[in-house]
Amino acid sequence: MNPKLESVLNETVAALKAGLGDNLYSCCLYGSAVRGNAIDGVSDLNLLIVLNQSDSAAHQAVAGALEGRPQIDPFVLGRRGFERSARAFAPKFASIRRNHRVLHGADPLANLKVDEALERFLCEQALRNLRLRLVYAFITRHQQKAYDRFVVRNVTAIFVQVSEVLRLHGTAIPTDFAARIPIFEQEFKVDGQILRDLLALRREPRRFSDPQAIAEHARLFPVVDVVLQWIEQHWGA
Repeated sequence: MNPKLESVLNETVAALKAGLGDNLYSCCLYGSAVRGNAIDGVSDLNLLIVLNQSDSAAHQAVAGALEGRPQIDPFVLGRRGFERSARAFAPKFASIRRNHRVLHGADPLANLKVDEALERFLCEQALRNLRLRLVYAFITRHQQKAYDRFVVRNVTAIFVQVSEVLRLHGTAIPTDFAARIPIFEQEFKVDGQILRDLLALRREPRRFSDPQAIAEHARLFPVVDVVLQWIEQHWGA
């Protein structure tokens, strides 16, 4: 990570400690900054912030600590119910557990265990939700004018969630997103070029004309849909 981002992290953790005191149980960096594929000026710095007591006063303290730091994307939870939250968001926590760095306090993920059947269920649920939102964003693009923004915002989610399907099937997944594409092509028989184009779009976001939106959706939707078909065939009811 470059020194500028390290400085932002150090300042943020110091501000959280000052604002929360002993109420800050843990603060962990996760996501692309830990995986090593963060894009300067594009990728957020994802922080898992665990509070001893999660209440409105603590939330205001977190908001104050993060003010003026738009690159910080917080995921705030309390210690009470933390394991239940981890089960409810099992795929997300499984991903965080594999790629996280403790910045302050204890490691809240050190002893985390999630049932594989539950992980599969929630992984499929997340993909089905992504497919629903993708279709909605496309169909309402004339009213919302947000299809291109939806696609850009969900590039990481697409790669992470598709990767989770294969990981839960026992396939080794490389850290780099681009290195995952040949595996997706082989396992799901998808168009890898649309995935490469998505990574380029994440690096340099752009607006779509309506013909471009129609063309991109015709390439992207089948990728998400075929992964769900694969799940239906391999995971059973």
